[in-house]
Amino acid sequence: MQKRLERSTDYDVKVAALALAKSFLDGLKYHPYVFMLRHSPGEEPVYPYLHQLEILAYAMARKPVRMFIADEIGLGKTIEAIMIMKYLREVDRVSRVLILVPRTLVTQWIWELKRLGFGINEIYQIERETIDNIYAKGFPPGIYIASIDLAKMNRHRNKILSANWDVIIIDEAHRVGKVGNNETLRYSLVTELVKDCSRNVLLLSATPHRGKAEDYIERLRLLDPYLKASTKELDTEKFYRLVNGALVFRRTKMDVNNYYEKRPVFVECKFKARTVKASKIEIEFHNKLIDFLRTILLRYYDRIGEEPSALGLLLVLIAKRASSSPKAALSTFNKILYKRAYYLKSLGENVKIDEKAIEKEVNEYAREIANSVLGSGGFEEISEVIGENSKIIDVDDIINDFAEKCSILLDEDDVKELKELYMEASKIVGDNDSRLMGVVNVVENHLAKGDRVVIFTEFKDTAEYIYNELKNRLRKWSSKIALVTSEKVIPPEIVGATSKRCTIDDVKMWLSRGYVDVLIMTDVASEGLNLQQANIVIHYEPPWSPIKIVQRVGRVWRLGQKKSVTSYTILLPVESDMKALEILYAKLLSWYISGVEKSVPIGEELEIDMLGEGKGPIDLLITAPATDEKGRKIHFSEYKAWLEFLRDGAEGLKNYIERILAIMKNLKKYVEKMQEEEGLKEVKIDEKLRNSVLGGLCCKEAEEAIFKLFQSLFEISGYNVKVEKGKVYVDSHIYEKSDTASLYRAMLSLISEKLGNWSEHGKITLISRYCNNLDVEELSLYKVVLSFDDRPFYSDVAGVARYRSGKIDVLRGSKLIEVFSKLIANAFAVAHEEWSYGGDQVISRLYSEYKDLAKTILKQFMDYVAKTENRFAEKHGVWMPRDISRDLRNPRIEQIGRIVVVCSEKSGGVAPPPITIETVEKMAMDIAMKYEKMQGREPRDVSMYEHYDILSTDPRTGEVRYIEVKGRYESDIVVELTETEFEYAKRLGDSYWLYIVYNIGSKPQLIAIRNPVKNARWITVGYKRYVLLGLRGVAASQEI
Repeated sequence: MQKRLERSTDYDVKVAALALAKSFLDGLKYHPYVFMLRHSPGEEPVYPYLHQLEILAYAMARKPVRMFIADEIGLGKTIEAIMIMKYLREVDRVSRVLILVPRTLVTQWIWELKRLGFGINEIYQIERETIDNIYAKGFPPGIYIASIDLAKMNRHRNKILSANWDVIIIDEAHRVGKVGNNETLRYSLVTELVKDCSRNVLLLSATPHRGKAEDYIERLRLLDPYLKASTKELDTEKFYRLVNGALVFRRTKMDVNNYYEKRPVFVECKFKARTVKASKIEIEFHNKLIDFLRTILLRYYDRIGEEPSALGLLLVLIAKRASSSPKAALSTFNKILYKRAYYLKSLGENVKIDEKAIEKEVNEYAREIANSVLGSGGFEEISEVIGENSKIIDVDDIINDFAEKCSILLDEDDVKELKELYMEASKIVGDNDSRLMGVVNVVENHLAKGDRVVIFTEFKDTAEYIYNELKNRLRKWSSKIALVTSEKVIPPEIVGATSKRCTIDDVKMWLSRGYVDVLIMTDVASEGLNLQQANIVIHYEPPWSPIKIVQRVGRVWRLGQKKSVTSYTILLPVESDMKALEILYAKLLSWYISGVEKSVPIGEELEIDMLGEGKGPIDLLITAPATDEKGRKIHFSEYKAWLEFLRDGAEGLKNYIERILAIMKNLKKYVEKMQEEEGLKEVKIDEKLRNSVLGGLCCKEAEEAIFKLFQSLFEISGYNVKVEKGKVYVDSHIYEKSDTASLYRAMLSLISEKLGNWSEHGKITLISRYCNNLDVEELSLYKVVLSFDDRPFYSDVAGVARYRSGKIDVLRGSKLIEVFSKLIANAFAVAHEEWSYGGDQVISRLYSEYKDLAKTILKQFMDYVAKTENRFAEKHGVWMPRDISRDLRNPRIEQIGRIVVVCSEKSGGVAPPPITIETVEKMAMDIAMKYEKMQGREPRDVSMYEHYDILSTDPRTGEVRYIEVKGRYESDIVVELTETEFEYAKRLGDSYWLYIVYNIGSKPQLIAIRNPVKNARWITVGYKRYVLLGLRGVAASQEI
């Protein structure tokens, strides 16, 4: 096989090196690592973490993309979803994307979209005021973002359903499900949106499985509408095994540190439960409160004989409010007392209260609140409880409303005790509030160290109470304290007076500019707000939900956090707090986080390492069936924990938590068994993902390789590159060495600037000097593209390296980039004519390796499709690919360049005997003659009577070449010209060619130098003999 390439004879080696680098980077266009680099924003670049590359690689290889991204909070789910969306826009030309989120996340998503490169003209925010206009225009192509609770409203629902959406993204997707057997309005809307199986659908949630199999499986049906088996049939170990890694992707912070990045991406994080001394009045208040609530609850059990719903919830809510702050307790007590008096007055005298009828009337409302406010996940489904009002409200509004409705269930004796408790609580506010004083002390200590503090509370009245008290007690820092609730945002004084209503966007700006040192927030108001600028988290009231603790800490402990994180809760030596410490934290939370239970030393605080201390944590949110030893399903409920505690004290709470722990331990055994069968996670990530799928182009190795390529390209172009303390100095420009995306963009800019209007004419062959510690003799570069349905889903550059030992190896990823960088840095010539044949074995090897790579990427997905169709689902009609041999094209392999490495000095080996020299010269002549003929020229051997060896004429152009042929047995190109040969070369100029045929002893190579006197460096040795030192200009390379 032969190939003729025509290039200008003034082809510059620097330009050629940049052109080859351009082809190299273009070849990586659909490699997940480079895809993320080229779509990373300029001002705030995105670092391509391995766990994000994993999900992108698997998403790119399927059509449609229907996935549940269920990573732990803080791992960058939003970035993963946006990168997948960018790929779909680029490759599948999707034009309409709908993003449905909780109202509190709308501005966060818009900010992320802008940060990641989407223009303001591409983003449409669907609101009451805009939807009619957008609908009238037919939903023009763009990215649409809306509150899911706005979209579900009857007056908007049909308009949104009418659009031809290409991609549907649902954030906080755990909110989309069923409450009991009833579909929520959210679920109904999303079901309609995703029922078209060809649509791309991404569900995002850090809590994919909240303990209820029916609820979780319904979300899986949204992704895979082909599933037809019943919930009972799907709620099995076999089905969950198929789902994980195919539809559902969940990685934790520990996974990222230990298995993916293998470095502390997530810094140290500690949870500390600290007990402070309480005043006598506080202890009496809490003791009386618990006795009061327990008496009412037991009285109900005695009379009715069953667990109360409305009354039980009322008692739990009173306990929660009182444990939050005296201010919250006073508010709820006041609402109950006032409303009860109002009801009695309206009923008139001598009217008997039908307690059971009232209970029945509010029971459904009670169950809804218990599931949402006090369920396993916190304040999640409350908008389904309060109807379609999209206004964001805090949980105390719901609680006080319910308390008012149930106040009539309390009798006169209860009211009398409640009034006494009211008086007791009023005495605690301020200086007598030990929890407040404990928090003030913690905050002050950390502010003195330069830390930033976020204080979370469930209730806005408690938040306002904390804000006012801290402002008064921390005068030194009072100008940098801010408050965020659903009702208002109070800016720090340092910002100055403002007439406008402040928003979450303002809070982000204050944090980024260092205007806030203490931020007091309610859970509802903080949803979706990333707070990694802070590093201290305080849970003001002791949380009774482990998930709530993890979610709050996750707002701060996330990608981008640089400082160690500490999370505090301050407890009083009262029954409810102590049992929370001993049972909820030391047992449940500790086991959940670290896989071990702890005991609490008397007088000391409990400390839990959030990265795990034992054999590792078991993810409560793992997608697997969870039952106790008797096969009963149970999930943690804060409401149930409080009710057990109020009824049976510490023993009741302990028994309840022991049942939860028993299920978690069973679940851990299941996961360990599954991991043992499937292989070690670390081995799978290293062999399957890091080495096979990504070819080693990831993590710190890729960061270093990209820098080396950056350095080579800029130094080739004449710039001085220096590195000092993590910064890269290129003349007047400064880069962060770790900012790989910026280095990548700088390389592209340099290449574009230097190449100008240069047009590519096929593969480029460079000639490079031998590099120390690099035994590569030749590097052939191939661009490889994997695709199906004319849709590229992966691309790579493979380097086939031939070593001086004769070994041939395929290089990829970071290793290839490093070798490539060294060779182009030492390039001294470029071929302007190049011909080769052979290489079929190399191509065959690449075909085989990349077919295997495609199978690796697709295996989990295709196993899911095939095996669910056998038992759980109908045929996945429009999903692709379904069959490797049928749907996937053969890898498209194209050679983009070649670098030949030659020695500039004699190898120092023993010179071959004279007969071998003659043989070498003859072989060199034969190769040169063959080369000329295959290029279409007519060569004649004139070596016996001219001062050159070959006279070659091109009958097509009339070009005449006067060729001197030199042969080398080994790989060096050190040759000599006699004085006569040198004079002929000077006289004939561009018509004189020096062909050096080297490696004759193994695999012959040919370099052709035009006008060698001008384009090569020579020294005079002995009596007028000229020895080649190196090449100055153009040359041609030839493989024979």
